[in-house]
Amino acid sequence: MSEGPSDTTSGHAVGDPESRDTHGVSGWIRQRTRLTEENRYAYKLILPAIAMMFIIHFVPIVWGFAISFMELDALYIARWTEAPFAGLSNYTRVLDPATIVGQRYWFSLRQTLIFTVGSVGGAYVLGLITALILNRGFRGSKVARTLILLPWISPIVVVLLTWRMMLLSDTGIINHLLQTAGIIDEPILWLLGSKTIISVTLTNVWIYFPWATIMLFAGLKSIPNQLYEAASIDGAGRWGKFRYVTLPQLKPVSAVVVLLMVLWSMINFTVPFVLTGGGSGRHGEVLMLFIYNYAFQNYEFGLGAAMSVALFLVAMVLAMVYYRRVIDDSFGGGIGG
Repeated sequence: MSEGPSDTTSGHAVGDPESRDTHGVSGWIRQRTRLTEENRYAYKLILPAIAMMFIIHFVPIVWGFAISFMELDALYIARWTEAPFAGLSNYTRVLDPATIVGQRYWFSLRQTLIFTVGSVGGAYVLGLITALILNRGFRGSKVARTLILLPWISPIVVVLLTWRMMLLSDTGIINHLLQTAGIIDEPILWLLGSKTIISVTLTNVWIYFPWATIMLFAGLKSIPNQLYEAASIDGAGRWGKFRYVTLPQLKPVSAVVVLLMVLWSMINFTVPFVLTGGGSGRHGEVLMLFIYNYAFQNYEFGLGAAMSVALFLVAMVLAMVYYRRVIDDSFGGGIGG
């Protein structure tokens, strides 16, 4: 009597589950090996970029965190390995309002918050208004979009030096126009005293609002027209459409725009430094400028590193809270699980 059909090459009957499993496993292994080879090639391509990011970002962060626990000053900068271990004394001096350093640090933190809130609020409102105007469509709107981007794409130092010349008390065009219009009688010291933080904030708004405009304009273009049509059927006017359609639909984009501008403003060094020359007095001394002056002018590198770490932690906590409370809700929990 003849036996059933068999697979002479494998020694297993055709249709044997063990045979199918063997072929399935081998095919899976070959597929995984091929994917692994492709991944290795991709990793080789991005390895130089990862290495540069590691050197430029990660190493300085670790180095700054390490020296924040040292009494590293001008005496030990050439032989930093011999700098005494300070423990938490640098952080105590920075965070204690009773110390001179602590008083200046908390005052600079207050100025930083004023600068951040003013910059983000002003840039967002101005960007939203501009985006709404561009979204309506008019002759020359494409040219207007290009011109609006000029403050953002222009070299930052050129923009700031131009603003600095315009804000000069004696020869600046802003004081000249205000005096000509009869709004002021005497020139205002825009870059000295209590007016400094206002000047720095308005300049930062001018730089940031084109980016906010483009982001919000893209968000407006993604809103379906059916929503506005449904709102019109329900009897909503312009304000009703803006309140119940435009703003809710812009919430995901707005959340990202606000978060990025907050972080950029908190660590902004270029705008206050170039605009004031680094010596505008305490009213224009935001945290980044204060840290720079204390670390690189007074050569208190350990103390400056402690200030930087404290600012880094504050920014990270604010970003995490904002991310969880606003961005996750805006995207329906779709980002970060």
